[in-house]
Amino acid sequence: MKSVSRCLVVVAMGIVAVLAGGCGEAKPIPPPGLPDAYMAGWQVYVDLDCASCHGDLREGKRSGPVLTGLDTHWTRDQLIEYTKYPEAMVESNPRLAYKSENYAIAMPGYADKADDAQLGALADYLLYDLE
Repeated sequence: MKSVSRCLVVVAMGIVAVLAGGCGEAKPIPPPGLPDAYMAGWQVYVDLDCASCHGDLREGKRSGPVLTGLDTHWTRDQLIEYTKYPEAMVESNPRLAYKSENYAIAMPGYADKADDAQLGALADYLLYDLE
């Protein structure tokens, strides 16, 4: 009887160890069909944790707007500038000021977290139509 109890404890501990090993954060994967030319921008999106507010596929969340169809209002250079200094652009652009009122969290600036090449790659990725 004692050996059966010990055996059950050992088996239970093994199951717990296997389950715990699989509980780590899931590694992000690029959107299906994303061309290689946009992978660097997607990686910047991942590295800057943009998905936490805008979603894995830029679908938007309560904390950040949808980031698709941006080419109707943005150029690559404007996106680079905005990702560096969002507050300044929001203050100078009534459309952005109005949109920003819908979100409790302000867009952080990344001027000190990424260089222009990285932000350019991010802008290219954001302007790419995922559909």
